[in-house]
Amino acid sequence: MPVKQWEPKGYDDEEMYFHQQEMELLAKKRAELDAKAAEQAQHEHWMKCPKCGKDMKEVDMQHIRVDRCNACGGTFFDRGEVEALIGSVHPHKVGAWLARIFRS
Repeated sequence: MPVKQWEPKGYDDEEMYFHQQEMELLAKKRAELDAKAAEQAQHEHWMKCPKCGKDMKEVDMQHIRVDRCNACGGTFFDRGEVEALIGSVHPHKVGAWLARIFRS
């Protein structure tokens, strides 16, 4: 006796349609929640000291904005800031310049 192939008809097509709609809606909601969680995580860590976890502020240093911790006094540089600072100082004055930066 030959095996009859099952073909979705009637309610099966309707159920498949609604299942597909629900899966698309779930994927959209999941993407929105993931984006919101990533934004919240970034906000929680934005301008926080990597050493002590306290708030930091931006301060001007030789016309460059660097991040300084309000609690521990740590000074942290973003990409390219150290090179820009070193490039703005005369080569013979680098030692005094570094002492002045890290004491303030």
